[in-house]
Amino acid sequence: MATVSDGIEKFILSNMDKDSSINLSRNELADFFKCAPSQINYVLTTRFNLNRGYIIQSRRGGGGFIKLEKIQNFNDNYIFKLIDENLSNEISFRDAIYLLEDLVGKQFLTLSQAKIISYAISDKALSSPIKIDGILRVGILKNILINILKEKKSE
Repeated sequence: MATVSDGIEKFILSNMDKDSSINLSRNELADFFKCAPSQINYVLTTRFNLNRGYIIQSRRGGGGFIKLEKIQNFNDNYIFKLIDENLSNEISFRDAIYLLEDLVGKQFLTLSQAKIISYAISDKALSSPIKIDGILRVGILKNILINILKEKKSE
């Protein structure tokens, strides 16, 4: 059974224009779906984040808006921004997989590379008596991505 979050995600995706961007009003969207604005925030932060290849710009207050944009042109700045914003503290395995899928889609990684990386950062591979797997995962991902970026620049 589809949840409200699924419905909001599908609505946003179906209304994105050919440039893969959309301007939204958080309150109007919440009214449309008869939910709290925090539900809209939840969908945006979990399903339309940098790990999944989206940039969100928002302005609060009267006339505030949310601009959601799918990253189309992949470049080194995307990797640096991704590392800076998403790989600073810790990351869950699920979010790391979303990130890897996006990098495969942008042809930064091959499917084979992504699979190998996913094995290396899995909860099973990072088992520890103390809960530091998210921190270890960030370190591994950051090191791999920086080194792949360096390798691509030297080609």
